[in-house]
Amino acid sequence: MAKKLGLALLIWCALLSSCQLALGKETSGKKEGWISLFDGKTLNGWKASENKDTFSVRDGMIVVDGPRSHLFYVGPVENADFKNFEIKAEVMTKPRANSGIYFHTEYQKSGWPDKGYEVQVNNTHSDWRKTGSLYGIKDVRGSSAKDNEWFTEHIIVQDKQIIIKVNGQITVDYTEPENVHYPRFPGRKISRGTFALQGHDPKSVIYYKNIMVKPLPPRSTGQIKVAVLTGGHGFERKPFLEMFDSFKGIKYVEVQLKDHSEIFEDISDWDYDVIAMYSMTQNISQKRKDNFKKLLNRGIGLVALHHNMGSFQSWPEFKKIIGGKYYLKATEEDGVEPRGSTYKHDIDMNVRIADASHPITRGMSDFKIHDEGYKYCGFEKNNRVLLTTDHPDSDKTIAWTRKYGKAKVCTIQLGHDAAAYQNANYRRLVARAIRWCAGRLN
Repeated sequence: MAKKLGLALLIWCALLSSCQLALGKETSGKKEGWISLFDGKTLNGWKASENKDTFSVRDGMIVVDGPRSHLFYVGPVENADFKNFEIKAEVMTKPRANSGIYFHTEYQKSGWPDKGYEVQVNNTHSDWRKTGSLYGIKDVRGSSAKDNEWFTEHIIVQDKQIIIKVNGQITVDYTEPENVHYPRFPGRKISRGTFALQGHDPKSVIYYKNIMVKPLPPRSTGQIKVAVLTGGHGFERKPFLEMFDSFKGIKYVEVQLKDHSEIFEDISDWDYDVIAMYSMTQNISQKRKDNFKKLLNRGIGLVALHHNMGSFQSWPEFKKIIGGKYYLKATEEDGVEPRGSTYKHDIDMNVRIADASHPITRGMSDFKIHDEGYKYCGFEKNNRVLLTTDHPDSDKTIAWTRKYGKAKVCTIQLGHDAAAYQNANYRRLVARAIRWCAGRLN
């Protein structure tokens, strides 16, 4: 009897250990940030192009069997808009099958996708470019995978680097050159977009399962790319841009807005890490509003400087984005009509570090600045206040941070003219704000 009890206890312990191990792996996977793109039962979140019947679901697999078609991911993960990521899929090919996994692409009704790169799936098809190739760019002649056997294709894209692995072995490690252009494949370049699975031809049968993605942040290396928006308010351009020239590791482009907000008209080739707004323009269409918010939801950082608090007066959401507003006139807001804001030139302000623990202000001391003060502005209640002043011609709060979507936002009320631009503490503040909003300062 004791032997039977001992054996039963041993078996029970083994089962418990296995369950804990499995649970540990599942928890670990979730912690690692992997997200499923395929529920194993339906094509929910996916959209096929021509010949929709080429794709079906069977036994937890996406079955590809039919005339040319492409199955695009259009689901909720990252709003189907990926830039830096890892994606893994388990794949099985039948003999002489051809397929591929596209990334940075977009839905297209018919034909081979024009936008994005293709990672080849082909073990024995007549095309010499085999599984693990970056099709037409960095091709592999022999496949380490076999037909009728499951293998894993793993794609990693971060900044300009593309790594492809087949069953854990690297087949391609490619860094896209600057200003790349492939005449045969003009749409093949690092940008952002969704994924697509390829149905190549009626004789190609392929199975996909366990399709997982892990969104990645940009690498914390290289120069921070900044779009500096100006327009709608006069300023001393030369000393202002000299300030940006002095920032190490920050590469900027001044965008002089001619139509108030045209930089947000088309963001398909967006290549900036941070937007620094020194503009005070007013008009912004619904499309441009949506594109602006899309950038913030991607995690593009935002630094709002001085008179930018007076921008987009008729768009209430902008106050929520940057955390404050200079009222050009008395304006009803949430049932309240605050008075118009006021300004005062050429005042000497004592600036106090209100939050010395924040990465932007860490290590800074209180300072003085000759600048312009704003008073009777509106502020969001959930701002994290960094700087304050006691000057009677200024509001107490003069710098703060907040989050909007996935974006880090920093607004600095200071910065009217050369006296401010040339102030060493102001320069340090702006440079650190840019680095923090880019995710480079923790």
